[in-house]
Amino acid sequence: MYKKVDEADIAFLRELLGERYVSRDEVDLVTNANDAYVSGFSLPEVVVWPGSTDEVSAILRYATTNRIPVTVRAAGTSLVGSCVPQHGGIVMNVMRMNKVISVNPEDMWVDVQPSIVYEDLNRHLSVYGLFFPPDPGSAVSCTIGGMVASNASGIMALKYGTTRDYVLSLTVVLPSGEVMRFGCNALKTSVGYDLVRLVVGSEGTLGVITEATLRVKRLPRVRRLLVAHFRDYENALDSITDIRSEGLEPAAVEFLDRRTVALISEHLGLQVKDDASMIVIEFHGFSDQGVQIEVREAVKIIEKNGCDDHVVTSSESERMAIWRARKGAYPAILRECRSPVTGDVIVPLSKLKETIRYIYDLSERYSVEVAVFGHLGDGNIHANWLSDRSKKDHWERANSANKELVKYAITVGGAASAEHGVGVEKKEFMELQHGPALSYMRALKRLFDPANILNPGIMIDV
Repeated sequence: MYKKVDEADIAFLRELLGERYVSRDEVDLVTNANDAYVSGFSLPEVVVWPGSTDEVSAILRYATTNRIPVTVRAAGTSLVGSCVPQHGGIVMNVMRMNKVISVNPEDMWVDVQPSIVYEDLNRHLSVYGLFFPPDPGSAVSCTIGGMVASNASGIMALKYGTTRDYVLSLTVVLPSGEVMRFGCNALKTSVGYDLVRLVVGSEGTLGVITEATLRVKRLPRVRRLLVAHFRDYENALDSITDIRSEGLEPAAVEFLDRRTVALISEHLGLQVKDDASMIVIEFHGFSDQGVQIEVREAVKIIEKNGCDDHVVTSSESERMAIWRARKGAYPAILRECRSPVTGDVIVPLSKLKETIRYIYDLSERYSVEVAVFGHLGDGNIHANWLSDRSKKDHWERANSANKELVKYAITVGGAASAEHGVGVEKKEFMELQHGPALSYMRALKRLFDPANILNPGIMIDV
């Protein structure tokens, strides 16, 4: 059992951080009680805002000694409940730690604190002609620490990979309060267990990240975007798999089904063709000639597969308008439906078409409308069930449909989550996903956090 926070604990925290950065006010407790996961809400007993690695260390050391649960959070953009304080206790909000520490253009890395916002970081890097590529949908608000904790990715993952591919080294505070530096700033190593990659994706269950050194890329000289509309969504899916199998190397391949496109048109007022499914393909390169060759080859593929019409952007403003439409998909769904069940599964490309068919079959079987979009170039599908939580039966049907989809994805060789993480939402699928290997994950959790005070109840139970 965990200890309840009492006045002695509050006194310690205020002595450490100052009165301003320790709160038991209702507004602070409520605003730190959930994230973007619609089913998650659990009040902490106190919220603290540390400003340094030393302060994080002192809080964790105290919490372990006194067996007080600590849940780490920053912007709270998780869609799976990764920062919902399941057992009350302390919420450690690290939003004060939001600086770019240094940029090294020669070695192409940047050193940051955990709560720098993704788009703010890329604005900073653009001065040097650099960028950090993963590009999650919540780029305007999500933080680097959260991205590292969940191994986030997004639109550009097809060409550039996920967050895990860019983390060179980390400063991590263990639950004991011990401060560790994992990794190094070289581009590759071969010196034992990769503790950096162990922490990436661990959702704050092993330690608190207080500094990250990230590999960055040169901004592409040329970018061209191709938009194609299809009356038959299966033709769009065939185009996606053909583009991959023909050896083209797009930076992004995005799919939006007819329902998603209609919602974007209706709720965001963007000029998109709302009576057909859409794929958005972007190519990056060193020269205009090279990029144009890939675009022409992609056009041949989509025309062969029955594309109704297509557009190749001729200006940066057109390109940005299309990406605003694509990134407006989830906000448009939220305007239509305040409590969607948000899917995030990934399947092998060979299973892509049958998985989308299965989603539409689930929609009919459970009588729940679904809007499908996602990074289908790498098999990452977002099936958004347009549910109404105020109607119990409808809400339960939507959740049942999503659970069936998750199980299906695992059984065809995919995964329960591609980029959103596990949190509390998908914890029940960890046994199905990992089988006996889950026991080794539990052993690692006990090794790092024997008192089980750090993010307890999230991702993994011990």
